[in-house]
Amino acid sequence: MLQQVLFVSIKKVTLYVFKTSAEQMQMLGKPIYAAVSDFENLTYANAISVKNIQYLLYLLKLFADHYPEILKTLTIINVPSYFAWLYAALKSIFPSSLTEKFRIYGADGWKELLLEEINSDDLPAYLGGNRTDPDGNPLCETFIKRGELIPKRYYLQNRKKKLYLESDVEKLTLMPFSKQEISFEVKEKNSYLEWEFQTKNKDIDFILLFRRETSKGFEIEELIPKQRIDTSYEPEKGFFKCEKIGNYTIVFDNSNSWLHFKEVYYKVRITNERNYDFNAS
Repeated sequence: MLQQVLFVSIKKVTLYVFKTSAEQMQMLGKPIYAAVSDFENLTYANAISVKNIQYLLYLLKLFADHYPEILKTLTIINVPSYFAWLYAALKSIFPSSLTEKFRIYGADGWKELLLEEINSDDLPAYLGGNRTDPDGNPLCETFIKRGELIPKRYYLQNRKKKLYLESDVEKLTLMPFSKQEISFEVKEKNSYLEWEFQTKNKDIDFILLFRRETSKGFEIEELIPKQRIDTSYEPEKGFFKCEKIGNYTIVFDNSNSWLHFKEVYYKVRITNERNYDFNAS
């Protein structure tokens, strides 16, 4: 269960980073990411992990569909030989406009490339540059934050909130291969659409749409792309600032399930101020 909660949290952080980066790119007028990923410690078990592959596919699809312009290059170094089959599969799925920005290297050849693009005094020593921490550490841990195990003091313990027990909650029942839409009319610009929802078990796909009226009818804009969320551990809360007047639609989608129906309990409101406390007056 902890892995499921972490996966949802990582996806939310990723979406926030992409949105922020897109805003920065618009101000600068050029791509802002020239990322370097070091696969030196990538084990075979991690490479074939279903959870890792799911996140990688989500990440790349989000890039390809909504934010392809923010990435200048992605340089992957110290790639093990067994990564080749995974990369070959990815190249066949995603557009060349995205994969042509990828540069894949084994143990050699990448240091010279990075030094051509990055000043040696800015490039960390472990990547072939001159920069180190004040104590001489070539890994530059004072400004490069690497992933690590979550300390146990941050674990959630005995704090489950059961939204479906509250009296003012709404309920939806979604059969397999089905989805339901809930629409809201926003009448004031810069209002906030806030939501909180929970399933009793398993996950559900969540989407937010905006329907814009045009001379040819209604045009649908995807504001939050489909994301699969497991809320059986705790409710999912979110908000969206509605800068336009019009129809906003929340979609709960169970199309991915072949066998299981889902009970979704939810609260939604429109407010002039951002506030997650649904019990506030």
